[in-house]
Amino acid sequence: MKLTDIHASDIYADLDDTDGCAAPSGWGSTAPIFDSLISDVRPRLIIEVGSWLGASAIHMANICKSIGIETKILCVDTFLGAYEFWTNQQDVERYIALKCKHGYPQVYFDFLRNVKKAGHADCIIPFPQTSLIAARYLWHHQVRAELIYIDGSHDAEDVAADIRAYWPLLKPGGVLFGDDYDSFEDVRRALAATGHAFDVVGGRYWVMRHD
Repeated sequence: MKLTDIHASDIYADLDDTDGCAAPSGWGSTAPIFDSLISDVRPRLIIEVGSWLGASAIHMANICKSIGIETKILCVDTFLGAYEFWTNQQDVERYIALKCKHGYPQVYFDFLRNVKKAGHADCIIPFPQTSLIAARYLWHHQVRAELIYIDGSHDAEDVAADIRAYWPLLKPGGVLFGDDYDSFEDVRRALAATGHAFDVVGGRYWVMRHD
C-alpha cells in the first residue's frame, strides 16, 4: 500500500490557496527537538497524531527537505478540535479558529491551504480520521514509521490509548514522542500508566525509543 492510496484522488488539486485562511500556528511546533530527532532518525515516514493548522508538519517537512531525505508525513486528525477547544467560545486560538460553519469546523481546509502554500503538498498527507481508527487502518495495511509524534487529545485515557495504538506502528530503532508533559497532568498520568520508559526533553517533550 502507498500512503497516497488513502485518498481516491489528489486532495490538493483545484484547492483555492488564495482564499484567506488562518496561518499555520501551533504550540511548540518549531522546537529544537524536531530538528534533533529528524536528524538522528532520518525517517522515511513520520506519523503525526494531532495536526491542527499544520505548523509542526510543515516545520518537519522543511527539516527533511533541508537535510536531503525524502520523507512522507501522515497527519492524523479529526480536525474537529480537542476537548479544550470547545470549552470557551471566546477563545480566538481554539474555538473561534475552528471556523464552525453550520456548527461544523472548517479548519481542515485551512490545513490544506497552509500545506499547499508552504510547498509541501508532495509530502504531507492528511488522514481526517480518529486516531484509533487510523491506527487500525495503518496496522492492517502494514504501515510502519520511524518517527511518530503524538499531540492530539490531552485527556489521560486518550493519550494512553494513542500511545498503545501507535507504539506497534513504530519500526525498531524508531522514536515515538509527544508534547505537553509540563502543561497537562493527564499527559503525565497517561505516560506513567503505559509502562514504557521515556525521557523528558526541555521539560515539555516526552520521548520513547524503540529498541
